[in-house]
Amino acid sequence: MNQYLKNALFTIGFYILVLLLSKILDIVSPSGPCVPGLGAAILLALPFTSGLMGAINIVRFFSGKKELLASLLIHSFVFCCLLIYINSL
Repeated sequence: MNQYLKNALFTIGFYILVLLLSKILDIVSPSGPCVPGLGAAILLALPFTSGLMGAINIVRFFSGKKELLASLLIHSFVFCCLLIYINSL
């Protein structure tokens, strides 16, 4: 398999896994008006996790791993979507 595609699918799989885990944990431990449930806590940690993965990919990209370009674009897209969502609140 093409290394660009493999890295892109891994990144997309990570975000799908986080969203599914958040949904499952929200069903198991629902959020209340004053206390976020486990699903909401996972989503609150998403910008930090995404930023950390993006920073690691940036360092690896500039150290010679050019096949991480697709993964960096996906992280950038998710980060921009999070910023747009936060600004719309």
